[in-house]
Amino acid sequence: MLSYAEHTQGRALTHLHGLRVVRSEELIDLPPNTRRNLELTQTLRGEDKPTLFSLLDSCVTGMGSRLLKGWLLSPRRLRDEAQERLEAIAHLRMGLYGTLREALRGSADMERIAARLALRQVRPRELVALRESLARADTLRQHMTSGAGVPPLLKRLELALEAPPQYAERLTRTLLDEPAAQIRDGGVIRGGHDSELDELRAIENNCDAFLLELEAREKARTGITNLRVQFNRVHGFYIEVTQGQLDKVPADYRRRQTLKNAERFITPELKGFEDKALSAQERALAREKFLYEQLLDDLQVFVPTLCALAQALASIDALAALAERSLTLNWCRPVFVREPCISISGGRHPVVEARLAETGGGHFIANDCRLDGKTRMQVITGPNMGGKSTYMRQVALIVLLAGMGSYVPASECRLGPIDAIHTRIGSADDLANAQSTFMLEMTEAAQILHSASEQSLVLMDEIGRGTSTFDGLALAGGIAAHLHNRTRAFTLFATHYFELTEFAARHHGAINVHVSAVESGADIVFMHQIEAGPASRSYGISVARLAGVPAPVVNQARQSLQALETGHQQAQAQVDLFAPAPAQAGPGPSALDKAVQAIEPDALSPREALDLIYQLKKLAGNSGNATSS
Repeated sequence: MLSYAEHTQGRALTHLHGLRVVRSEELIDLPPNTRRNLELTQTLRGEDKPTLFSLLDSCVTGMGSRLLKGWLLSPRRLRDEAQERLEAIAHLRMGLYGTLREALRGSADMERIAARLALRQVRPRELVALRESLARADTLRQHMTSGAGVPPLLKRLELALEAPPQYAERLTRTLLDEPAAQIRDGGVIRGGHDSELDELRAIENNCDAFLLELEAREKARTGITNLRVQFNRVHGFYIEVTQGQLDKVPADYRRRQTLKNAERFITPELKGFEDKALSAQERALAREKFLYEQLLDDLQVFVPTLCALAQALASIDALAALAERSLTLNWCRPVFVREPCISISGGRHPVVEARLAETGGGHFIANDCRLDGKTRMQVITGPNMGGKSTYMRQVALIVLLAGMGSYVPASECRLGPIDAIHTRIGSADDLANAQSTFMLEMTEAAQILHSASEQSLVLMDEIGRGTSTFDGLALAGGIAAHLHNRTRAFTLFATHYFELTEFAARHHGAINVHVSAVESGADIVFMHQIEAGPASRSYGISVARLAGVPAPVVNQARQSLQALETGHQQAQAQVDLFAPAPAQAGPGPSALDKAVQAIEPDALSPREALDLIYQLKKLAGNSGNATSS
């Protein structure tokens, strides 16, 4: 990869001073399905907002935003980095974060400037922005005074802010405060920096004064009052005389251009000045380019230091943003423990809560979650729109935020080791790859069953709903049993199969919980509260009514539901068709039964078997006649 990049750029990449391979076993696994279902950086509709990242990203620099996204998508299993970040955030929350953010505001994207400087593609105005950002970094360092109680991470970042002062001084001494956008336009190098350039610019700058002085002299010499000495890029310098004054033109004037109402001339003196002025302009631009390239050469040794400085500024920006978010959104600091557990008190879905606050939709209902070495699975039931998916996602987001080293939307949070977050949520298809909705659902479920471990968090939402009732129920029960018995992952298993509520009674590591709802007549109120025990019904028809399904359809559905429930209850009262028939007093075995019982199949020849079939057929006919009579 490095060789390819060097080949395409045609030069050594001095800003890449090290390569580090991140092994998959070092990171908390976030498969593509998890990133999509949890809407980390894009919504399910493919939009950038509202997502978890859009909520977190209050950074004031572009490099801080990029680093924050990297932390979110690549959390580490080992808690060392996350613990350091949490300590830094706790220190910044005491008031320092606001000062640092104000000092960072307006800083240039030093990471990109460093890369462009290494590739010698940096523009003059970017170097001016770099010069100003170096001054901001020095101010930032003064605010981060080392002392007692400063976390180790902030101390390291403070040391990385030390930039050699000679580079900022070199930029100040060489570049104008407001240079041209491109070096090819000139007007980049500060006056007084180079004597040769100053001399060439003096010739160029004195051009107007010389033309005015020459015009006054020629008017006095020739008596032509409307004579003009001018310049354009096509014809250069010229003396313009109108047609009515041509008889006064001196002999030393040489015609340069004829116009409709005037003639343009040039004199030996004007020609000499033209050669000198145009040459000075070209030479000044060439000199500026040379001096600019020389500046880039001198700054190359600064590239590694600049990269480290940019990384430190990005880290400070990201940490200050997390500190600001934790205070603004009322988040708490998670606690990491060694024993397996996910213990959350007053957990909230950060994006949904922020959206409710933004739109005035009310307060978010917080919920607890308790999973540990004994209780590893929650079978979640309840009505549609009741909040099952929101509850499951908020648990996953809290675990992820803690893993990246952020405060979390809860009143209290204790987490054990986590190696992956797997999700199977929603219904979709992949027709381009010939995968139906149910096939895609089963493919995702299979990936989870093969990948999850005891330290994984698994979210299963409505598994098995894409096929027939009995197929889906059987698959859902089998998947739940595998996750409980063999994988032993922390599992949130939401379902509408009420038969699965019996799962907890037969499996010691599973419990039933449900989202509560209150029905008043034909209306339903979702409480969004997780409570112990299974739900009593799904309220699907009530949700359909809320969605705007026509009243006749809803009424017909209610009648059909009552008929189905009545039939189901009657069917449960009937005799089990697969149970053995009860013993009844009556006549003994028939002649046909006795003949069948006396058969020894292994002792019969083919001919004997054929004869026996005829005998049995005859006995069966006699038995039928006796029954009829």
